[in-house]
Amino acid sequence: MSGSHRYLDVDVKDDVYCVRMRQRHLTETEIQEFTDELLSLIQDDGCRKLILSLGPGSPDCLYSIFLGKLFAVRRRITELGGAMKLCDVTDDVLGVFDACNLKDFFEFAPDMETARTALVRR
Repeated sequence: MSGSHRYLDVDVKDDVYCVRMRQRHLTETEIQEFTDELLSLIQDDGCRKLILSLGPGSPDCLYSIFLGKLFAVRRRITELGGAMKLCDVTDDVLGVFDACNLKDFFEFAPDMETARTALVRR
């Protein structure tokens, strides 16, 4: 499955989609394409439990656009009865979520395995 995506590395364990960003730097156009790939997992592949790793380190992109797109992905999976967790989030990135008043809209986990364990139980 990983080879079919330009911006995502996808590993499905049980029914949990564990997703990592392939590149840290994303232009505005690439953020849209990245989002389209995430939405395709939800709409086309039936993903209802999504973990997105934002690490290691911090993504290098336009945060306002990136956060807006993550919010749209979260909203779509939630509408379909699913759940999304973000993991490997640096303190700096968490501060951006907080400053934009979006921290309470997302679920965070320290790492992929902790997030996966929590979602498997749902």
